Formats: sequence, structure tokens, C-alpha cells
Amino acid sequence: MTQAANAQSQPSAAAWGSRKSIRIYEYSDMVYWWAIWFAALVCMVMTALFGESIQIGDKPLKIHSSPWLGIGFLAIMFGTLIFTHLRARGIYAIIMILSLAVVGLVVHMVVGWTFVWDLVTLVKVHMNLAYYVVVFAISFILWVYITFIHSRFTYGFVNPGEVGWRSPLTGQTESYRPLNFQVTKRSDDIIVHTVLGLKFLGLGTGDIEVKFDVPGGGSQQHTFRNVWRPEAKIHVMERLIQDRG
Repeated sequence: MTQAANAQSQPSAAAWGSRKSIRIYEYSDMVYWWAIWFAALVCMVMTALFGESIQIGDKPLKIHSSPWLGIGFLAIMFGTLIFTHLRARGIYAIIMILSLAVVGLVVHMVVGWTFVWDLVTLVKVHMNLAYYVVVFAISFILWVYITFIHSRFTYGFVNPGEVGWRSPLTGQTESYRPLNFQVTKRSDDIIVHTVLGLKFLGLGTGDIEVKFDVPGGGSQQHTFRNVWRPEAKIHVMERLIQDRG
């Protein structure tokens, strides 16, 4: 049995330790869109409270006077979309950090960051209140659907000595009595699993990889992506598989 993470040192693992079974839900990358709808909500409130009305044609539009509100929102939105698709794990995270440091040094030596900052201040980005309302509504609805509905269509489960997958929507269940069961937590992505996964709030996400042999021959392998609090779940999964009744 592979001990994939030192989950016993985590307070959350102890809380899960008495479980007789566990479900493992995996999520789409859209689960991290909370950052987009939250940023849109903040900008929406700021614009509603402190915005100014301007007339475009026969329509009055409410817009915040500071361009940094729009620039900040775009940075969060595009940052979330980019980093959820371009993962930086393990050595790749180190390479990414070193690459950014090299680029920063080159910019400093060639043109200087003061010149770059002066260019940025020339950019004026303004979105009206309706824009933030629409972005918030669409991203929030999609996030709720992905987080609380879509992820429940198919899930993994582990009972004492048994592992499998179940689809409540179709009623289909596939289960095994595994041999040589191995469960490992893949290396975290710094931005996605730590920052967007809210690890600083005691949550965090990660990818759990399950491998085992099937009685009678063959093997199974599956990776549960974007699992909340993966260390605690790994601890319980290993305990349940060891307990064969």
C-alpha cells in the first residue's frame, strides 16, 4: 500500500477517519471561475456605489471613474482562464518562476519598469455597470451548475474493500474488489490548486490518481481531477480499502 500523502498530520483527515464509505467528486476547471464572478461582483458594487453617469446617445450609463477597476477585473478574468489551462506542476512551476524572473530582469535592463508602468497608465479601461452584472450572472450560474450539479452526475466511491464509479443519472454502477491498490496525489499546481483552490482557507484542491489490479487479470487507472481537500480523502480511501470486512 502506497502512502501518498502525510494526511495524518492534517486536522481534516481525523474528521474523516470514522467514515464507513466515501464519495470522490471531480470537477471541471470551471470550478475555479469563482474568482471571475467574485471579481465581477466587487466591480459591480464599486460601480453602483461610486460610479458616474454618462450619456451615450439617448442612454445613461453608469461607469466607475478609475480605469484600474476595469484593468484589475480583466487581469483576474484572463489570469483565471489562462492558468486553469496552462498548468505549472513540480519542475514546471520552478521553470515558470525562473522564466518570469528572467523576463523581469531583461525588461528592467533594456527599457526599465518605469517606462512600462508609464505605458500601462496610458491604457484606459472602463466597463459600465451592466457589463459587470452580465458577467457576474453568467459566470455565477455556470459555476453553481458545475460545482453543485454537473459534478454529481458521475462520482467515484470507496467502501470497505471496494472501489468503483456510479452515475446516479443513469443508475449505472461499476465496482471492483481491488488488488495492489495504490492512490497518489499528483503534484500541485501553484496557481490553480493553491491559490484558486483556496488552500490558504484550509481547503485546497488536487488531482488524485488511483491504480489497482482486478481479480482475474487486468488493471484499472483513473485520475480524479480538481478534488477538494485531497489529502484527507486519500487517507480515508486507503483505510477503507484495507478494511475488507
